[in-house]
Amino acid sequence: MTRTSWREDMVTAALCAWVVTGMVLDAWAHQNVSQLETFFTPWHGVLYSGFFALMAWMVSRTLAAAGWRRERAGAPVGYGLGLVGVMLFLVSGIGDGIWHTVFGIERDVEAALSPTHIGLFVGALLVFTTPLRAAWSSDRLGAAPSLKALLPALLSLTFATVLTSFLFFYVSAFRDPSSTRPFEQWAGQFAGGFPSLSYTRQLGLASVVVTNLLLIAPVLLLLRRWRPPFGSATLLFTAVAALTTATQEFAHAELVAAAAVGGLAADWSIARWNGGPGRVGAHRLVAVVTPLALWTSYFLALQLHDGIAWAAELWTGSIVFAGLAGLVLSVLMVPPTPGTTVDDPEAEVLARRGA
Repeated sequence: MTRTSWREDMVTAALCAWVVTGMVLDAWAHQNVSQLETFFTPWHGVLYSGFFALMAWMVSRTLAAAGWRRERAGAPVGYGLGLVGVMLFLVSGIGDGIWHTVFGIERDVEAALSPTHIGLFVGALLVFTTPLRAAWSSDRLGAAPSLKALLPALLSLTFATVLTSFLFFYVSAFRDPSSTRPFEQWAGQFAGGFPSLSYTRQLGLASVVVTNLLLIAPVLLLLRRWRPPFGSATLLFTAVAALTTATQEFAHAELVAAAAVGGLAADWSIARWNGGPGRVGAHRLVAVVTPLALWTSYFLALQLHDGIAWAAELWTGSIVFAGLAGLVLSVLMVPPTPGTTVDDPEAEVLARRGA
């Protein structure tokens, strides 16, 4: 059973960053370039050149693990599903070129639901999570790794979160918070008729709920395996918010600062309550405190920038509901074990093995 080194996993993560850059540029183009009528674009060039470099690297690691001899086979631990993702991404990329030729270039929600784009998403997700799988199955990092030691796995999880948030960009709270602004500030965008005020408020509330779960879930997942070093959640939250707002040409850059505050609250909570494997009580507290801080700073940033047109019940209720959603997610991820105390590490380890 072959395992990759920290350096090899870091190279994999760096090549994933190349692909993510192409995805951000492509997402920007699908939303902002009006004359987008061909598959052969500069942003697709960045995306697919990064993919081919990543594919060559992962294949080379597999061949190296097999001793470069055909009679031996086997990818390094964690890289097998990544190779499946490479093949799926390649097939979907070819299909995407055909799709664009036949049906044209999709925009907005259509781009998220295009079958070939969903195939690209699943393939990329399997590839991006390769360093995370490699680290998860290894004892090399220990229970409380340093930021440098955890960095390949952390970048892997961050890129997977960015990718997932792109798939649900139409309900991203960082993409377009126009529903929270006074009506007259955004009504002029709809020359063909105004959507109902109730509809826009509901979309805004749904965006908070979905974005909350997309950000909190990766942090709680890390806590199941390690005690993440300070800065882990801040890096993840800030990257997701920054890359999402980049597709809108940083029209809502103030929300990146709000995301950073939420990440700092998560890091502080983990350090304060010694979060990590087996620490169920700490897991619950991080799950509640993080969304409370994140969405309080979010609505504060909106109030300072444009003002909030929502009734107090809507924005305060959104903050409280986000905290409750984090608690429920924590219970689902780390259910209490009957007959044990709330922070019984041994029982938690046994429970995870049994699952």
